[in-house]
Amino acid sequence: MSARNPGTDFDLEWLSKVRVNTQAVLKRAQHIQGLKLPKKQWQTAWLLKAASCIDLTTLAGDDTPSNVHRLCMKAIQPVRYDLLRRMDMHDKGLTTAAVCVYPSRVADAVRSLKAANSCLPVASVATGFPAGQTPLETRLQEVRMAVRDGATEIDIVINRTLALTGQWEGSDFIKTSTGKEAVNATYPVAIVMVRAIRDYFLRTGHKVYHHVTGQYAAYHEQPMA
Repeated sequence: MSARNPGTDFDLEWLSKVRVNTQAVLKRAQHIQGLKLPKKQWQTAWLLKAASCIDLTTLAGDDTPSNVHRLCMKAIQPVRYDLLRRMDMHDKGLTTAAVCVYPSRVADAVRSLKAANSCLPVASVATGFPAGQTPLETRLQEVRMAVRDGATEIDIVINRTLALTGQWEGSDFIKTSTGKEAVNATYPVAIVMVRAIRDYFLRTGHKVYHHVTGQYAAYHEQPMA
């Protein structure tokens, strides 16, 4: 990873001025969803790129070392070898971006990847996932344990009570959802998020580090026809 985004001092006045035009966002989302999809080799290229941006995840209550091992093997080769060979992509090292597991399964994932001679990163949810309502010391201990066992990325669930009462927390990147709610990532929500990334860049000059692709990026939106 390159040097971290240095961040900026918390500015409550800036935050309080944020406004979201819901109808405009919904209209933009509808427009994006109506665009033509790429076809043939261009579609294939985008799908392969999408596979390389995935944190392949298992966050089930019945996770075991064996199903974490299967997850890791799938992450190392997310697309069947014969299909990759037909596309002349079999020797390009295509993998997912990372695997993501509970803190108690990090050691299993690291062990499986090391045995397969893979340096694929291991991410871990922590801090009382998915509700974030456990005591601070418990959440911190989860982070320490995951890092000790080999996690290189921690996906933290904020304490939503703090957010709802205006006690904001900082982060290196943001994600759409826990995946544990009835409604998770949607086009309108994604648009609001990427526009926030753009506004942060315009205000600070700092690009937001994309935790999946490993690239610094500022969001540029094409105008609607």
